[in-house]
This record gives sequence, C-alpha cells and structure tokens, in this order.
Amino acid sequence: MASKTSVSRKIKNRNSGKHVPTVDTTQARSNMEVLRMCLKDLGWKEYGSGSSADADIYWNSATFQQGNRNYTSTSARVNKFPGMCDLMRKTNLTRSLNVMRMLFPDEFDFYPKTWFLPEQREQFQDDADSIHKKDRRRHRPLTTFIVKPSDGSEGAGIYLIQDPTHCNVPNRPHIVQEYIDRPLLMNGLKFDIRIYVLILKLDPLEVLLYDEGLVRFATVSYQPPSNKNLHEAFMHLTNYSLNKRSATYKHALDEKQTDASKRKLSIVWSQLGQLFSKNEIEQTKEMIKELVNKTILAILPELRVQYASELPITRKQNRCFQIIGFDILLTDQLKPILLEVNANPSLRIDFDHVNEAGKFVTEPSAIDEDIKKSLVLETLKRVIKCKQNRKLSESNDEMMTQEDKKVIHHQTEAHSKIAVKHVKKTHYDTQLSACDSDSSSCISEELSNKEQQYQTGKESQNSNENTTSGASDSMLIDDNINFSTLDPSMTITGEQNVIQSSVNRTDMAADTPITNPIKLFKIIFPSTSQTKYQQMFLPEKIAFIYIELVVKRGYKAMTNWPFRNLAKICDLVDQSTTMISIDMLYTQIFYKLKQYDSQSPATGLDFPAFIEAFFLLSQRKYSNSYTLLDSATELLKTCIRHLDPSVDEPA
Repeated sequence: MASKTSVSRKIKNRNSGKHVPTVDTTQARSNMEVLRMCLKDLGWKEYGSGSSADADIYWNSATFQQGNRNYTSTSARVNKFPGMCDLMRKTNLTRSLNVMRMLFPDEFDFYPKTWFLPEQREQFQDDADSIHKKDRRRHRPLTTFIVKPSDGSEGAGIYLIQDPTHCNVPNRPHIVQEYIDRPLLMNGLKFDIRIYVLILKLDPLEVLLYDEGLVRFATVSYQPPSNKNLHEAFMHLTNYSLNKRSATYKHALDEKQTDASKRKLSIVWSQLGQLFSKNEIEQTKEMIKELVNKTILAILPELRVQYASELPITRKQNRCFQIIGFDILLTDQLKPILLEVNANPSLRIDFDHVNEAGKFVTEPSAIDEDIKKSLVLETLKRVIKCKQNRKLSESNDEMMTQEDKKVIHHQTEAHSKIAVKHVKKTHYDTQLSACDSDSSSCISEELSNKEQQYQTGKESQNSNENTTSGASDSMLIDDNINFSTLDPSMTITGEQNVIQSSVNRTDMAADTPITNPIKLFKIIFPSTSQTKYQQMFLPEKIAFIYIELVVKRGYKAMTNWPFRNLAKICDLVDQSTTMISIDMLYTQIFYKLKQYDSQSPATGLDFPAFIEAFFLLSQRKYSNSYTLLDSATELLKTCIRHLDPSVDEPA
C-alpha cells in the first residue's frame, strides 16, 4: 500500500511541473457546451468570466474583436481571424472568387455565375434576357435564378425567380445566381454537404480538412423549377434551420441513422457508393479538396490585409486559427458546386423543436455531438501543438543568434578565414569558451536538450532534401563572399545577416507541418501537387504591396497620393499612361466604390478596389499581353523591383 502511495505521489509531483493548457471561454457563448466537454476530456483549464490571466487559447463565438480584448501583447492564439466574417459575406466572397476567375477562368468554374444587386441590376436583367433567348431557341426550360441577401443566414430572405423583373431588392446588398436545377438526388430529395475546414496558420498557409461532415436534406421531393413550385422552399432549399420546421423533417435518433434529414457525411458517401463507382466517389472528394484550396487562396490576400491591420506586422502571422464551414452541392454528374462559406458554422450539439404537448424544447443531438465534439477536440490539440512548436523555434532562434554573433566576434578578432568544413567545430569551441568566461551567457540545460533534439531531427530531414544550410553557415565566416551575387533579400551586412540566417533556419523548423497523424484531420494545403497553385498566389503578392503602401503607414485605405506615388516610383508613367489618366482611373474606381458600398472607407480604396485598379492599370501599361494574368504578372514584377526587393518576384 505504501509503495502504491509512493508511486502515486511521484506521478503527481512529475505532472505538477507540467504546463496545463488554458482556454479562455469568456466569449464562447453558443460554443460553450461542446468546448467544455472537450476541455474536460483533455484535462485542460478553463478561464471564464472575470479571469485576468492570459490564456493559451482564446475562443470566441463570432469575431476576432469580440469582447474588445487586446491581443497585440500576448502570445495566445485566437480562434478567429480579423475580418473573416466580412470576407465570407456573399458579396465579398463572390468578389474574391471573381478576381481569381478573371485570372484563371478554367479553374474557378465551381461557383455559379453571380451578379451583385443593386449594383448590377441592369446588367443582370440584360444577361437574363439573353440567357432565356438561348433557352427558347434550344427548346429547354427557362433558366431559374436564386436571390440571396449578402449577410443572410439560415435560409432567410432567399427566393427563386425566372422573370428578372421580379427581383425585389431594397438597399440591402444581395447576390443573384444561376440556380443549379440538376442536383444529385437521394430518394428523390435534394441535399447539400457541410464540410468543416481548419485554417491552422497563415505563415506558411496550412489548411486541414475534417474527414467527417453533415449532409442536410430538403423535405419535399424535388421537381425541376417552374412557376408552379418556385415558392416551395422545402423542395429547393436545404438549410437545416428552414427544413426543421417542415412536417416531414426526420430528426436523427442516433448518429448512425441512414434515413434522417441530417446525416453523417461518411454514411452518405457509403450510400452513394451503391450508385456510383469507387473511382467516381474518390474523384469527387478530390474535386472538393481543390474547391476548398482554391477558395481559401481567393480570400487569402484580403485575409492578410485584415491581419496586418489588427496585429503587429513584426509578428509571424500565426496568431489566429479558424474553423470555417463550406456548403457544397453535388450535381447529378457528381460535380461539387460551392454554395457559400460560413465563417461561424454552428457548433451547437443540441436542437430545438416543438414536442407533442406543443411546447418548445431543446434536446441533445447525438449526430451533432459525435461530429462537432471530435472537430473541436482535434482542433484544440492541433493548435496547442503548433503553439508549443512555435515557442521551441523561438528559443532555437534566440540561441542560434547568440551563437552566430559569438562566431563573428571570434572570427573578427582572429582575422582568420576558416573553411566551411570547420564551421560546426567553430560553433562548439566558441560556446565552450563563452561558458568558461561568463557563466551567465550559457544556455539553459533544457534549451540545450531541445536544441539537440531539433538539430537531430533537422539533420535527419536534410539527409533526404537539398538544403542551403551549408551556404548559410559559410556566409557567417567567409570575408570574401561577393554579396552582389546573392539574392537581394540576403544582401545585408553584419548583424542583420546573422539574424537573417538564423531566421531562415528557424523557419525550417517552425514552418514544417506537423506530420504526426491526427484523427479525422487531413492536411490539404500544402498539397502534394502544390505547383498547380503556384500562380494563384499572385493576388496575395499584390496584397503585400497594399500592406507596404497603406497598412504599414497607418492608413485605413489607399488615398490618391500613394496611388500616384506607386505609379511614379514604379516608373509607370509614360506617353501611353499619363499621370492624368492614373488620376482618372483612381477617381473612377473610388466613386464606383462609394456608390454601391456604404461600408467602404471614406478616405480611399480598400483592397478589393485597389486590386481592380491594379488590373486595369496593368492592362493599360501592358496592352500587348495575351491575358489579364500576363499583364498583372508583368506589373507586379515591375512594382516589386521598385518597391521591395525582399518580396519574391512571381515565377
């Protein structure tokens, strides 16, 4: 008995020294129930209302700014990105996707043709008339359109039309899209898929796909749209919040139910496997992954601008993470179509309904708990592991910087030129001499052990990869290096060069995605076929220009002066592109923005307006370019050469 007590005491003492992760739930609200279940299972601490201590993770239910907390002075991670809610509004998401569609028309055909209302009301009516003329010539049913409020949710305010004059839109922003009238059906019912995606970090971008999801069914058998059934919301719309009020809605009694109006995605994949081949199902899953990656690349530029506006630019852009929900429809050919992206997918694990006595009651939902609890649990584990790796890399960075400075000092005093093969010995000797002469400069035993583990793992990784660590080390000691032959970002001197070298090596450790298998999450970006996404980072590079000219200077928007200055510095003014024409271009886009966007900054161009101006300017400057992608790439290269050599030019 005494022996067991002694062992128990030793285990308790050993665990007492470990840091227990903490999560601030003050603003969790509707996420609270599932979050507390996960924290209990993990054995983590909850910081609730009234707590003044800094937590490892802050969990908000809606937005980054929720609760007016200042995150600039803490190393904590927040479960929302700045500006994400606005980015995911239907009009803003459509604008982001349209930018990519202009550059890559064949790659973004997964989103229906869309018009902005009231901005494009006349254009929509003209286009709709033209589409209907084609329908009549080909003797097919008239194309139907679906109207959605930009900031709507739960199916509210959505309706179908065939006559474009029936589009009744007040001043509130809306979109109108071509309705997908040949959806895939199961048992005669239309359905959509809710996919959960985790954006784990921005620097570098890391996106994970949750391997389980929800499938929501309509509750009235589907018929092709006609004037007789356009009003049938339970037939044409699949929103859960809408269909749960239907008399034919079937609540799932457990997570394995195969005929419920809300089912697990894995069950539906199995059911579809009886209708389609395994190869067809796998191709659809791959198309969904591509759809997710391309959509995130479309919002990435604006996401970076919003991040830089809220958090210190000197910090790596890994302070935030977010679970977002993709709503996807499958056509009868198994092609995935993006309906919308939800910045705050519901994490509730219960449901409301009216019982037999006519009372409104809330009951637990087995299917929601099964899916969402694992989703939140694995997200928390991922995030805290990423945060711990970041701390370790920062410790390595500090230690390496100190060691490298000692090497330079040692070499300067000795005026010696040591061959590259002796670099490791130099580091070792310098560290020993420093410890002998000044014990305060010695690195702690714990950090040394961690650094040894890091170096061991890094050497193992480098044995299979072509790295530049040798070149970096030689740069530290060789006085005869010709800096003019190096990359522009490396042509810096003395102490700066040491820091740059150290940061590069730290990035190798910090930026390597965690490869340990974690249940239900799959890394889809970076992907094994990442080269196909390479050109899609062009708008992100334009965002870096905007950040340099606007955000870093403390402005909220780009005024006329920095826009003119951009043209002047980048030598864009010539006989074909005069400063007067540049001023006119700015004014044209500025007033267009003010006319249709009441929330736009009063002082100048926001980023979406700037990128529109950038494209128009590129077409004027490089009018002989074959495509917009070509002209925008050329203008980007010109701007980068003149503005910031540390920003890599596009390939």
